[in-house]
Amino acid sequence: MYNQLEKLFPNSLIKSTFPHHFSRYLWFLSASNEYVGIEKNAVNEKEMLLLETFLQKVEENTLSMTESEKNWFQFLYQGQIDPDFIKNLQKDQIRFIHFQFSEPTIHKEEWNEAISAFFEKPIDIVWENATAGVIIEYKDDHVQEEHIVFSDIADTTASDFYANLDFYIGSYSYVNERLTETYKWEKKCFYFSKKARKQRKVHSFADAIPYILTNKADDEMVKQTTLLFQALQDDQELLQSIKAYIENNLNVSLTSKKLFMHRNSLQYRMDKFIELTGMDIKNFQGAMSAYLAIIILESNHKK
Repeated sequence: MYNQLEKLFPNSLIKSTFPHHFSRYLWFLSASNEYVGIEKNAVNEKEMLLLETFLQKVEENTLSMTESEKNWFQFLYQGQIDPDFIKNLQKDQIRFIHFQFSEPTIHKEEWNEAISAFFEKPIDIVWENATAGVIIEYKDDHVQEEHIVFSDIADTTASDFYANLDFYIGSYSYVNERLTETYKWEKKCFYFSKKARKQRKVHSFADAIPYILTNKADDEMVKQTTLLFQALQDDQELLQSIKAYIENNLNVSLTSKKLFMHRNSLQYRMDKFIELTGMDIKNFQGAMSAYLAIIILESNHKK
């Protein structure tokens, strides 16, 4: 569609991750979640009506940012480093809370206001595009840390804004010029964890790291893992039961409850897995090895 618009407005069309210069451009959100800007003096009234029939017009007041949020946007997404901005925050610790909507939302201001109520301290919310962005949470050593249940925020968003929402909870870091590296790494972790654990709404480094590590598995490792699990290749139900057992902290009762399975049936599957693989999943080392191996098998199966 962008190519078609480019034919109509060859010298007046731009794309951006975020709208800007509203005094010069009319901004629209395309079906592919891209922001498209067209110079105002290049659009007549008839063309404007046509554009609004298949593109969502973006108004400036729906994308307003505080001065701090503008600085974060320029720092994270445009690579512009304001030395004074960094200097003023260099003694502070912050964490990035990445968020991803299932579809574009036009209610950014309302959502920003709603989510701020979950935090005791002021936060900055910066949108990268129409579906994703980051919350910057500031740590205050003098205030007792509030335990925020992000699954509750996801549920509230689903019920009030009719959209599914995923979070990645980053770690606290001091503000410096290399903080963008942390941000990009966390986005990568978010991607892998979200891709592998689609039913989960809240992700973290602990969730992502097994998938990042196994993504780098070479052909020999995949081959040997496949051979090790050869007797179980056709029993995906058993493998998923073992994976669930490990993800539920090696708790038989909790796992059987979540799988709607009698604990004796789960115990039978565990014993069968141990017998066929030689991996004692009842201890940490065996469980960790089995977990990584199952993820390698899943990735190879998808390929």
